Amino acid sequence: MKYRFCFLSSAVFALMLLSCFTFASEIVTILDENVDDVIKYITSGNGKPDKSTDDKFKGNEALKIGVDGGDGQNFNPNAPDWKFEIVENPSTASEFRYITFAWRKDGGEGIQLQLHGNPDTWGHRYHGGANVKNWNPSIQVSKTIPAKWEVHTRDLFKDWKKFQLTGIAFTAWDGKAGYWDYVMLHQDESVASVDSKGKITAIWADLKRR
Repeated sequence: MKYRFCFLSSAVFALMLLSCFTFASEIVTILDENVDDVIKYITSGNGKPDKSTDDKFKGNEALKIGVDGGDGQNFNPNAPDWKFEIVENPSTASEFRYITFAWRKDGGEGIQLQLHGNPDTWGHRYHGGANVKNWNPSIQVSKTIPAKWEVHTRDLFKDWKKFQLTGIAFTAWDGKAGYWDYVMLHQDESVASVDSKGKITAIWADLKRR
């Protein structure tokens, strides 16, 4: 986090307050208005990936994973150019500590977001509702499925310690479909809030510290 402070005369201080403060922090967009690109690389799994323009958290589109038997997911353990370092104190453009994601579930008992990394391969997971296939380790972020859009922010370093993030799985499991939007990696605890267009019970989920 970098700060720059200006010293202004009292006459212009009120008008120029915002320009006296700058903030620099790296944010990487994994999913947000780029659904077509994401679908191109999540080529494994039995889910039915699609771009949803009617049901989305913000903006114009969200990722829909339809369920039609099988594992109900789409994934890639080695997404193109993914070598994101999860560390305690991020200091370079490739280092991060937090992830924020929005999701919703249409029917069924559970939903999961899985992160592939080195070490521990798929051993970095979050689920809402039931852990339908008992894929562990996994941290439950809500006791029931997110029938309405929810946003969660997690401290990856506290949850999983240091690792290199290389891939992702969007796992709907059961029901009709799972939806994902606004998936971001960031260095600082807070990320700019977004407009949910009244569709969410906003959860900027407290960072559950273990």
